[in-house]
Amino acid sequence: MPPKQRARSPSRLTPIFTVLNAVAFAGWLFILYKTITLVLPTFPSIPPDLVAQVQPQVIFLEGICVIEVIRIAVGDLPGNLVLGAVLHTIRLITITQVMPNQVLSSHWTAPAILLSWAVTEVSRYPMYIFPGSGACRSVRMVTPLVTFPVGCIAEGAGAYLVLTSTLGDVDALWLKAMLAAIIFVNGVLGPTMAYPALLKKGLPVLGIGKKKTSSSKKRE
Repeated sequence: MPPKQRARSPSRLTPIFTVLNAVAFAGWLFILYKTITLVLPTFPSIPPDLVAQVQPQVIFLEGICVIEVIRIAVGDLPGNLVLGAVLHTIRLITITQVMPNQVLSSHWTAPAILLSWAVTEVSRYPMYIFPGSGACRSVRMVTPLVTFPVGCIAEGAGAYLVLTSTLGDVDALWLKAMLAAIIFVNGVLGPTMAYPALLKKGLPVLGIGKKKTSSSKKRE
């Protein structure tokens, strides 16, 4: 009989993390609202100042996500450390170096990226705010099945356009390397490794596929 796992005692910082979760949820909800209200009046044209209007807020919200990655690293929060570190590094490079580039001015990738990020996070934080809610967890598991491919394609396309354009003014070697890495991760690792893992978690929630029972796990 395996030894019982010891219950984790609540951290003294738990109230602060709870507030950060609420702030992040409200912040991403604002990004979602702002993106929709800026894009809809001019659609299918994309307003050239879209990124500038939301960039500071997105960077702030990604800062909260970085805190979560650090918590995963120190064992204070469950999660995939490598996936979290890669995902949020890509986001920070995208919002600071890719999306503001003149090559992507009024390009479809900007609203696609912002909407995919915002919808993903708006569906994620309620699971942290209400950890006992099965409905919140189900929404969290299912939403990335749609938002992940959209964000993955848009981020990769944006990085490719900036890297290959003569107008992009990308001279720094480190930035060229990061853009190439984004293209590789989003074009190869995302579809072959990350998305299948999401399907494995999300499809059973939709009644497609079966969750492994404890007896089947023991047989394995």
